[in-house]
Amino acid sequence: MKTATEHSYRRRIARVIEAIMLDPSAPHSIESLAAVAHFSPFHFHRLYRAMTGESVAATIRRVRLAQAAYQLVANPVSITEAALEAGYDSSQSFARAFRSLTGLSPTEFQMQQQSIAANLPSVMVGDRPHVTVLGLSHEGPAQTIPHTYRRLALKLSERGLVWSDLTRIGIGSGDPEQDEGFRYFAGVVLPADSEVTEGLERYEVPGGRYACYRLVGPYALISSTFQTLFGSWLPQSGFEPDDRPVIELYLNHPTKVMEHEITTDLLIPIRTVGVA
Repeated sequence: MKTATEHSYRRRIARVIEAIMLDPSAPHSIESLAAVAHFSPFHFHRLYRAMTGESVAATIRRVRLAQAAYQLVANPVSITEAALEAGYDSSQSFARAFRSLTGLSPTEFQMQQQSIAANLPSVMVGDRPHVTVLGLSHEGPAQTIPHTYRRLALKLSERGLVWSDLTRIGIGSGDPEQDEGFRYFAGVVLPADSEVTEGLERYEVPGGRYACYRLVGPYALISSTFQTLFGSWLPQSGFEPDDRPVIELYLNHPTKVMEHEITTDLLIPIRTVGVA
């Protein structure tokens, strides 16, 4: 596919995901979403799966549950309210879907997030070195980040690298819940002598002091856990964030472990309060 055409396709698929994100509980259909992307409904689902790596139904499920997790943390609601907001008919069906994604019930997830805020030792503070990352700048809403990683994986596999063996790292700034001002870089750390750089962008990740929380669970919980760290842990920690971006360091690969066993270090750049 030519670059201009591929870019157009990706933007149109991104519009579909944005439509799902704006109203995840709506009765989305193949016909309505195909119209958003200006594709024929006859071929839309096959094209969508080829571009994103998942079905439309899987995307809707993931977006619904990710936003429900965010709501359970951002302004704690009842399980029933979260279920209805996510488009589920009952709290029981919501709880089953939530557990299948996270390995936790909604109540257990809320308790886990509360423990992050209350248990300071669960967040480790330490210095990290500067690192050079190669990858791609993400375009579009946060929910389409997996598609940027798919593009990066394809580029690297074409150069003979095994995606699941690489150290993957995400670099973000701004609020992923607000498209404006949100920036994200999907990258990998390659050996210093690697010659696999064509078509990739370079990002210099500054070293310094970071707060690190190790999240065990699916990527859909990253946003809500960052929300807990910024909103509950950070204000009582004696630290404040500085101008460096946050980091997501992926420690294993979802093709090699169960979804609820995925492990990600979430890193917030910090400095002591009052120290410029």
